[in-house]
Amino acid sequence: MELFEALKHLGLNEKQAKVYVALLQMGSGSVPAISIKAGTKRPTTYLLLEELRMKGLVTLLPKKVKAIYTAQSPQRLLEEHEEKQEIIQQNLPELMAIYNSQKEKPKVVYYQGEENVAKLWDEIFKEKEILFYGSIGRITPGVLRQVNKYLNVVKKEKVLIREILQGDEKSIEFAKTNASENHQFKIAPNERMLPTDNVIFGNKVGIISYKDTPMAVVIESGDVVATYRSMFEMVWSSIERENYLNFSSVDGSV
Repeated sequence: MELFEALKHLGLNEKQAKVYVALLQMGSGSVPAISIKAGTKRPTTYLLLEELRMKGLVTLLPKKVKAIYTAQSPQRLLEEHEEKQEIIQQNLPELMAIYNSQKEKPKVVYYQGEENVAKLWDEIFKEKEILFYGSIGRITPGVLRQVNKYLNVVKKEKVLIREILQGDEKSIEFAKTNASENHQFKIAPNERMLPTDNVIFGNKVGIISYKDTPMAVVIESGDVVATYRSMFEMVWSSIERENYLNFSSVDGSV
């Protein structure tokens, strides 16, 4: 059984392997004899022998009365394998160029339901820098519990987080409670509403909505991240100093 598995790994299918091993054992033989030895039907054996001949593993001997096949050395299997490797190596640079060109195509993943959106935060908090803008007041209880679970990790691991929050009561209280040297907040002007949460993490942007059923869309794209990051920085720098909470100035004046 191991022998046939090895031949399959070297490029032969199960029936080809049976015919080839039978012919190796016989040395040479006619199609009917090979068919009996291999346990394959005669018409199928004709086709299999031709396939093996194309691979250089059997040879058709010139006979006037009937066709006689003989087996070639199994070394040919290894040589064929090495030839394939050489072809792959020669073409690998071009193949890798094609692969890398596709990597920058945006990838989109959807999350539906509170449980799945909560799990998204497991992925978000793996990053060492997170940019966020939205409203704590809109986050559902289950997702907020997941976020709160990581707040001590943020302080301990020195994860760099900047948040622009809507000026609602829950968001302001969250900012006052959690502002630190590496976790900074700015509060948007009262007239500015942020009905969805938006997170920039790694090479991804997450857009999260809690209206009706919580759902999220995560886009993985260098260009999309660059755009969202630029927008975040513009908004961050435009918010007045008095709406900035940091680790040394958490006094409730926002």
